Amino acid sequence: MTRKKFHHRSSHYQQSRLNNRRTNNITRPQSQSSSIDSSSSLSVAISDETPKEIPGYYYDHEKNRYFKIMPNKAVGSSNPFSADSITKRVEEKARELVIPNQIPNGISLLLDREINFNKPIYTFKSENRQILIKSLRQVGSIIPTAIERTPIKDFQIHPYFNKILYGDSFGNISQMKIKCTSSSCMEIYNDQMAKLTSEISSVRLDRTDLLMATTLGDTVASGNMYILKLPSGPYRDTALDVRYTYRSGSTIWTSSFSEIDSSIALGSSRKLSVIQGWEEYPCVNNFKTNSDVFALDFDRYQPDIVFAGCRDGKLRIYDIRSDCSNSHYGIGPPISQQSPICHIRQIGAWYILSDGMDGSLSLWDVRNERRNFDKTYVYEPVLEFKGNVNSTNIQYGFDVNLKEDIVAIAGQDNKVRFFSINTGRAIRYPIGPFKDKVSALRFCTWDSVGLNPELDERGEGIWMAAGKEFIWWSIGNNDM
Repeated sequence: MTRKKFHHRSSHYQQSRLNNRRTNNITRPQSQSSSIDSSSSLSVAISDETPKEIPGYYYDHEKNRYFKIMPNKAVGSSNPFSADSITKRVEEKARELVIPNQIPNGISLLLDREINFNKPIYTFKSENRQILIKSLRQVGSIIPTAIERTPIKDFQIHPYFNKILYGDSFGNISQMKIKCTSSSCMEIYNDQMAKLTSEISSVRLDRTDLLMATTLGDTVASGNMYILKLPSGPYRDTALDVRYTYRSGSTIWTSSFSEIDSSIALGSSRKLSVIQGWEEYPCVNNFKTNSDVFALDFDRYQPDIVFAGCRDGKLRIYDIRSDCSNSHYGIGPPISQQSPICHIRQIGAWYILSDGMDGSLSLWDVRNERRNFDKTYVYEPVLEFKGNVNSTNIQYGFDVNLKEDIVAIAGQDNKVRFFSINTGRAIRYPIGPFKDKVSALRFCTWDSVGLNPELDERGEGIWMAAGKEFIWWSIGNNDM
């Protein structure tokens, strides 16, 4: 009788139930009419909530159903619902959640900071610096009023004065007094300070009063290195005192100052030259590398260690106390990449950041050595940064910020990209393209403001040299 009454309810009652559902706009899940067995699957109602975990069952988000996890012995590991297949599928989903494809914006970082207030203070500061990078915009550009306007090859920003020291393709070393804020940039004066023998290959600053410049060399003369004493004070002075010169006998590609003592490293054709005690009694040690040295960096924690990035893609580590006669491969582990190394930078005590001519950008751990069963050693990078473009040139802009958590790198497409060294992700979309290739770039910060009142108006951002001009990108608001 009950079943019969159920089938013969009045049409008026059914219509009112239907109208109530439409009016309230409520969707009720359908009740399950049968129990779960080993060969059947469960359907769940469409809902915004995360489905519940049922032991022994796997929820497929695409099909919106539960599937029973079958033993490997019963159905084989290749079955899509075997234990092995389900495990691999879950790991892939987790990996996608950890490394999202999209670049987080500044609002998402600020929101995450408010929600996850228990994060370490270092993480918060690193994310704040990423927000500053996202806020960069082009403020202006400066074409130096020099006698000879030629492409800029390398430059440095003076840490205590508003000056840019740069070298060009004609061998000129110049200083440009600037005024740069978050809303404007202008040249106050520009002076040529020295005329060297050939095209400038590198410009380096030591302390605040010494400038080292190297030349590539030409058909007449080989590459040379010069150490120049800069004028003291913020006033206009073009007098340079040449403290030391060194003739390499070959092309000099790059150079580096030691931050601990007065040692100097020069990367040239098929050798590494380390000069110690150049101020009084110079001692030169030449290490044969069998490959051109394009990139150099001194170890900031061990003064006798030098990192050398070479044309053959090998990162060689040298101890300047060791024998120079048998040093083709250095003392370090066999770190190697598939293309010539263009730049290197030590990150912390054990990591090396390097980029290659194939557009690669990798972070290496010098302790991370793995030995195979055939007694060969394998080295793989800790992080790989994807997106840079390069296939033809070793001299594109490259710099790491003072806190060593952001790297800026210029590419063959005349764009500049920013990556987080901690995560390997791109911080923002590339800036550019510019009219000419970006041959050099440098971060500009407020770290020295307290040491010199004239830096109070200095904006925070990044300077780039593209062709014959300097381009200034700033955060747009000093209050940030």
